[in-house]
Formats: sequence, structure tokens, C-alpha cells
Amino acid sequence: MFLRYFNLAMVFTLFGLISCDRSEEYVEIKDTREPSRFSPDPELGLSFKDRVGIQQTSNNPSESSKVSFFVKMVGPKSLIDGEKSRFDAFCKTLKVGKGNPPFEWAKPDEWDDVEGTKMRIANFSFGPDKKGECYFTVLPGGGELLSNLNRWRGQMGLPNATRADADALPSRQFLFGEGKYVEIEGSFKGFGVSEGKDGYKMIGIIMPELQIELPK
Repeated sequence: MFLRYFNLAMVFTLFGLISCDRSEEYVEIKDTREPSRFSPDPELGLSFKDRVGIQQTSNNPSESSKVSFFVKMVGPKSLIDGEKSRFDAFCKTLKVGKGNPPFEWAKPDEWDDVEGTKMRIANFSFGPDKKGECYFTVLPGGGELLSNLNRWRGQMGLPNATRADADALPSRQFLFGEGKYVEIEGSFKGFGVSEGKDGYKMIGIIMPELQIELPK
């Protein structure tokens, strides 16, 4: 019910999901590619773009906007290795729903809810001392695969990957399409942190640049 296809006319100014979430580094991503299409039916009398906070800045009803989806889990390597099955289970339950924001999921019993932000739609902590975290993010105009992969690698203190490296990442079913699965280890440094945390691991799925229909 979610997929209908429309042509991209121009890119809009997008805002609403990006706020002062200091746990997530902001990076301007300028790379472009031809995005996939995504057009969910309206719920609650609102379009999908309205429910994720994307504003239209043009009067042309045929224009579309882009949005990217990410799910990421990070923490000490031994902890993350032990949580992979729960990560997979959470990702399988994540879907477009009828709420606002328009997503639904089932939380693993062993994880604790953390208050979400405009950046983190679903947000969890887990493990001893709550050193593990997992979150689902929606980012308007989020850029293409390689840029996002290298943003994540930078957070782990790793050098940039090549386009061939990005294309070789395994694909995984995610939401209403396929994303690329990432599994990397290094010294994790969150936004605003001066020293990295050695022995950390990050796993996640990147689904970049889906094109969303704007209502007529």
C-alpha cells in the first residue's frame, strides 16, 4: 500500500526532525544519487511528510522531497555481539504505522526506553551501566550511502571507505525496502566528546534517499 512512483522535480528545504540532539553529529552531505520512491497513504488526516515534520516550500504540487532512514546500535564490543539477535528482532518489527511520528515497533524486553528526540524516533539503552544504545532515525535529505557510511566510520575513528566498499555491504530488508548493513569496530567518539571509547562496536542499517510524494 506504500509504493507508488513519482518523478523528482526539485529538492525542498527540509526541517523539523533536525534539532539540538547533541548525541548525533551533524554533517552536511552534498553527494547526490537517484533516490528510490516511497509514498505511504495518508493517516490521521495528515500526509507522511507532515507527520515527520517536512515542510513544503514550493507551490508546485508535483514536487517531492527526500528522506533517509537509519537504525544504529553501538556499545562495548562484547555487549553488542550479545545483542545482535535482539537488534535483528527489533528491526523486523519496525514499520510505518498510524501514529505521529508514523512508525511502530516492538521493543526487546531487555532494553529500556529512553526519551526520544526529534532526531531519534525510537531510542533505547541496555546492558550493564546502560552502556549500549540503539536508536532509529529519520533524516530529511540525508544523503547517499557512501557519505553516511563514512560519517559512521568517522565516529569510530576509522578511515573513509571507498564507493566499492559501500556497494559491497550486505543488503538487508528494512522497513519497506532494502538497506545496507554495517558492522564496524573502533574507538567510538560521540558528538562533543574529546576522547574515544576503545573496544566499541557499531552495527546498523542505512537506507538513504527515499523520495516521498508531496500531496496534491
